[in-house]
Amino acid sequence: MSWLRKIRTVYRCRRRSIGWWFPVAGLLLCGCPLPLPAAGSGVYFWHRQRNPDSDRAVAAVSDWPIYALRGELRSGTPAVLLRPPAVRSIPVFRLDHRVWLEPDFTVRFAELLNAETAVEIQLDCDVPEAGLGPYADFLAELCRRVPGKIFSITLLPCHLRHRAELNRIFPLISYYVLQLHALEPPRDLPARYQLFDLTAAVRAVELAIGIGAEFKVALPTYAYRLHYSKKSGRFRRLSAENRPPARPGEITVIAAPDWSDVLQFRRRFPELPVIWFRLALPGDRLGLELENLRRLDSGLPPRQELTAARRRVGDRTELYWTNHGIPGEPEFTQKLGGGLGEAFFFHGVRPVKPALPGCVPIAVHGIMPGPGETLKIGEISRWIPPKSVSR
Repeated sequence: MSWLRKIRTVYRCRRRSIGWWFPVAGLLLCGCPLPLPAAGSGVYFWHRQRNPDSDRAVAAVSDWPIYALRGELRSGTPAVLLRPPAVRSIPVFRLDHRVWLEPDFTVRFAELLNAETAVEIQLDCDVPEAGLGPYADFLAELCRRVPGKIFSITLLPCHLRHRAELNRIFPLISYYVLQLHALEPPRDLPARYQLFDLTAAVRAVELAIGIGAEFKVALPTYAYRLHYSKKSGRFRRLSAENRPPARPGEITVIAAPDWSDVLQFRRRFPELPVIWFRLALPGDRLGLELENLRRLDSGLPPRQELTAARRRVGDRTELYWTNHGIPGEPEFTQKLGGGLGEAFFFHGVRPVKPALPGCVPIAVHGIMPGPGETLKIGEISRWIPPKSVSR
């Protein structure tokens, strides 16, 4: 049975009274959700940096299909090609809404794709709804010029309304990826920005199932920084990688998905193949680490907490913070309890109140490490805590 027929079967069962009972029974009897059946999950590797750290991060998830950003092509600028990962991956080419309409672009792009060693190519194109007809023409010509490749494309929910144009596109591709994250541009404060709209996502998937073509969905495992005018609350910009320089008069808000909504969607369509967006790298403060990405894929909520640990090395006590699944740059306060000793702190962590020389502060405060990272935040030599403080 194909995965599409399985989805239809599961969907029909849910409309009766029995298809949902066994997961619910697991929740009632065990107090935790049952693992989801495998649905061919994959992950997008979208970071532009390529170095030994990124190679290790990709290798750690190589049991999944990896969709790696390979190139960005924009009108009026030279093409940007990124080094592919060291492990097998599906290259993804990002095209802006003008470049694929240029008269000679298809010829140049076909030459580039014919040189790729991968058999499957994915295109992530900015296509306005009115441009689906020309996009079908572009794809047809590209397939003619690159006969040895299999193509997949990304689509937005709004594209699904255009059946005539899609009927021209579907015979040209193996499948499409329905993008179900960050569907709307941010509004001004105090409006709340949703990276994932459960109602809209369910509506889009039910429409896609009705169309009948093979598809996967892209779900978010990242957060955005939203930058607003401090004075007016007007939205200015967003950022998703590497902390941008601060601009005067701005406030920053972290917008992350509601994980309960993502899990509800995942459990509603367990047989639907998912490509998670995106794989986090070391130092990435906006993406879920691999541990939590796998939890989310298996139907478990992300572990979200900061753990503080101490390690004795001779007469020295080292202090560590580990962030599990909390994106952004939230601050944390750790109570130490005071006492005698020479205390030193790093990475911007500082005493909540100044302590006298030779004394340990009552508490320290600072910015958490990124999700999945452990940071040594300080050390205390010859620490003698007050008797009431447990070490």
